[in-house]
Amino acid sequence: MKYIIADDEPLARARIIRLLSAWPHYECVAQVGSGDEVEPAIKEHSVQLLFLDINMPGLDGIKTAEILNQKYRDLKIIFITAHSEFALQAFNVFAAGFLVKPVSQSDLFSLLARLFNPRIQYQVGNQTRWVDVDDVIVAKAEDKLTQVYFLGGDATIDLSLKKLLSLYPGHFVQIHRNALVKLKSIKQLEHTSNGALISLKNYPEKLSVSRRAYSAIKNYL
Repeated sequence: MKYIIADDEPLARARIIRLLSAWPHYECVAQVGSGDEVEPAIKEHSVQLLFLDINMPGLDGIKTAEILNQKYRDLKIIFITAHSEFALQAFNVFAAGFLVKPVSQSDLFSLLARLFNPRIQYQVGNQTRWVDVDDVIVAKAEDKLTQVYFLGGDATIDLSLKKLLSLYPGHFVQIHRNALVKLKSIKQLEHTSNGALISLKNYPEKLSVSRRAYSAIKNYL
């Protein structure tokens, strides 16, 4: 898998490359030191993955991600920063993940495993089953559990909406306090006399959207 690193610290770039050298199918095809250099590098190389620092000269990482989200929907962006307080901003621009410097091998490998082979476990009687995260269209909070709706059925899982969002931020967006939806399933966002509603592919119901979520989703669309 080809990836790009955007970080103004050469040692931080070198660390990511060194950690990923344990996985030979990962290849760094470009290193850049500012946000302004990221898009030209993406145009030159066909990549699925971008490691993006937040504090950089010129265009910062958050603004860079906002621009890229409009043009490269299949690109997964992982923020790397020494400042954990930027996590909320990162998820607001639909980052696929967030790593705090110095990046550890265990955190990096765990995140990549979730991104590129993500599955959710659930029980049917005494049987353990799995559903690909990419097949999950809607997740709704019900009491202390979560009901997920996916292609071919639904299931109850023992993960909160908050946990799902933290594990798979590039997959889900929160539309109100009790529901998440799959970003790539969004068909339409509309205003009605009863507030904002969202329509999804492969899901029959329109769901209500909070005012706060409406702005974030509108920017994504």
